[in-house]
Amino acid sequence: MKSNYYLAIICGLALIFSCAKGEDDSDSCNGKNTRRDIKIAIDANAIEIDTIPILTTVNEIGLLDVPESDKNSERQAIEKKVFQITAKVHKISQHRDGDWKVKLTDENEQYINCESPNLGCEHISGSIFYSQMLESRKWILENKTDLVGKTVTITGIAFIDIDHKYPRNAAENELELHPILDIHF
Repeated sequence: MKSNYYLAIICGLALIFSCAKGEDDSDSCNGKNTRRDIKIAIDANAIEIDTIPILTTVNEIGLLDVPESDKNSERQAIEKKVFQITAKVHKISQHRDGDWKVKLTDENEQYINCESPNLGCEHISGSIFYSQMLESRKWILENKTDLVGKTVTITGIAFIDIDHKYPRNAAENELELHPILDIHF
């Protein structure tokens, strides 16, 4: 029994350390279970995205009605909208899949995650928003050490994140802005 426990720990650690955390490579650009095509706007319905930004707040976007979605769900109506939020950066981090997350917050400690996808993903160059993703990623990398606590304006496509069904600082409805199309002070 103990040997199975230790084997599970060793396998878990091996998995963690074998991941290409933070690297922009094609092997770490999410899999089939993550709605990747919608997340990076390469799905057939991406052409239906209304690119005129809807001005909103961290609190307001977290209160929007979001339909239940799973890995097989097509792009939902809310995911055909672009939102723009001006708020304070709570945290910035790079994910194991190569995405950069900029977490925004408001004075009521509400949050929304905004993500810049891994540009090394072999599929992403097919997105109609690739050039905007490239520019926003460049801006994030140039300013990453000076973002926490600063107010930024982020414009991005709404995305229902099914990957995080556990307590965390995120929008109540699990909505994200992913991909980020523009970010600036």
